[in-house]
Amino acid sequence: MSTDGAICPPDWKDLYQLAAAEMDPAKLRHRITEARDAILDRVEDSLTKHGDYKEHQELTDALNGLRVLRQEYECRVRKYREPPQKKG
Repeated sequence: MSTDGAICPPDWKDLYQLAAAEMDPAKLRHRITEARDAILDRVEDSLTKHGDYKEHQELTDALNGLRVLRQEYECRVRKYREPPQKKG
C-alpha cells in the first residue's frame, strides 16, 4: 500500500515471476495474461519517459518468456483437446 492510502498494483516483475513459477495449468493462462498486461503497461509508461536501457531489455526478455509459456500452454491444450478445468 502506498503512503497516501491507495493500493499499488503488483510490480510487473512480481507478476512475471508468478507466471513463470505457476504449476497449476488451470491458473497459468490467467497468470500469463496478468503479467503481460503489467509489462505492456510499463512499456507504455516508459515511452512517455526516458526509461533506462536495462529495464527495456528486462521488459523485452519478460515478454519473450511469457510468449514461450503461452505457446507451451496452448500446445498442452491442443494435445488434450480442452483447457484444464479450475479446481475448487
